[in-house]
Amino acid sequence: MTYQIFDMPDGRFSVMVTIEPDKTMTRDGFATQAEAGAWVDGLRDIMAVLGAPVSLAFPDYPGSLPMNEVLAFIRKAPTEAD
Repeated sequence: MTYQIFDMPDGRFSVMVTIEPDKTMTRDGFATQAEAGAWVDGLRDIMAVLGAPVSLAFPDYPGSLPMNEVLAFIRKAPTEAD
């Protein structure tokens, strides 16, 4: 299971969790990055009981990723049609 915290345009934070291979869920509306991190810690505790590790999806970005920048990058990325 992987997760990433996103800094949303409205100033709140969102957590995206992916359960391999193709199940993704989001939890939105955290007021602070610390709140989002605490939620991830709780998820990590639950998953540890089940023997499933929880890791950061993009380890190079341990903080939150700014959603506006992520969307801008995706919009500029070449597609298969290009």
